[in-house]
Amino acid sequence: MPMDVLRDDIGPEYVVELYDPATGTRGFLVIDTMVYGVAAGGVRMLPDVTVGEVSHLARAMTYKFATYDMPIGGAKGGIVADPSSPDRDRHVGAFARLVAPFLKQLVYIPGADMGTSDRDVAVMCEVAGMEQFKPSGLTLKVKDGMPLEDHLTGYGVVVAAKTAAELVDVSIEGASVAVEGFGKVGGGVARYMEKLGARVVAISTIHGAIYNPKGLDVEGLLEARRKHGDRVVLEYKYAERIAKEKIFTLPVDVLVPGARPYVIDKNNAGDVKAKIISPGANIPTTLEAEEILSRKGVLSIPDFVANAGGIIAATMDRMSATEEKAFEAVESNISSVTRRIISQAMEEKTYPLAVAVRMAREKVKREMEKKERMAAEEIEKKVREKFGV
Repeated sequence: MPMDVLRDDIGPEYVVELYDPATGTRGFLVIDTMVYGVAAGGVRMLPDVTVGEVSHLARAMTYKFATYDMPIGGAKGGIVADPSSPDRDRHVGAFARLVAPFLKQLVYIPGADMGTSDRDVAVMCEVAGMEQFKPSGLTLKVKDGMPLEDHLTGYGVVVAAKTAAELVDVSIEGASVAVEGFGKVGGGVARYMEKLGARVVAISTIHGAIYNPKGLDVEGLLEARRKHGDRVVLEYKYAERIAKEKIFTLPVDVLVPGARPYVIDKNNAGDVKAKIISPGANIPTTLEAEEILSRKGVLSIPDFVANAGGIIAATMDRMSATEEKAFEAVESNISSVTRRIISQAMEEKTYPLAVAVRMAREKVKREMEKKERMAAEEIEKKVREKFGV
């Protein structure tokens, strides 16, 4: 859906259109708020990414950091290019040169997102001469053939779903799960859902979706994805192929939207049959959809609550924590925040996103009232205190 640039009493403070004449690279950088002195967020590379989409994603990052008491503002980058194009590296290099001034001034810290990787982020940091922000340690570790960061983000989405299920007397063991976007986060979600005894019955990619109510072979799908990428849904033989849009209305217990923004809106929210929605992607539902889902009795976990595993993992990496400590931090933080937000929403008889947005905005607004912004050393101190490292 078309998106205008989001503008209100929080931000964005910077909306920058980027263009490199030598390569023809187009892109955007949106800094939603510099209230803490620095902002962070991933860089999305897609042929149809827009500045409006990037601004909405930057706001989601602001809410995510605020929700988890991290003194960092939200930001997001966008490169208008096909990530499968042979020219992708040229576009990444051009984008890196264009955003370098923001990195050098400690205004913006980039991360990986749809269409980009940790290798791309490393290029951006190297070009800016800010190698201390390059992915390292836990961020680059591979576990069972998948980047550890994908494990941690996916695990967080599962933790949120499990916590929500406990609050509404739904058992994750034996639950049916549909995962939109069998990519970075979706693979981790499927793996940890299966470990908890759930049945992953449907997945989707840009090439379509597959569905088998008896359950899919998750390990087989992960192996096929390593060989075939997004064409995994065309190669898998033990499921029915369905239109990718149908994944949102399947009769499942848990739905995990994990790709583009606002895929659940007023037009299809009424057809959602899931009991719980635990987003792997940012901003998958419109506000109108949230209201419809709430009236239907669907428990929709706020995206910036459920999918915070990535920022927690990156923070633990920055603090030189162990893999075990990172998993513990993801589980303890996401479960406690999910429980608090949903419990408050139940008490107020409203939907969880309304509560989570209000709380996040209150934190940011309080910080905006202060005259001075934090120094980098104070930000790091607060993050260390938050995670006990």
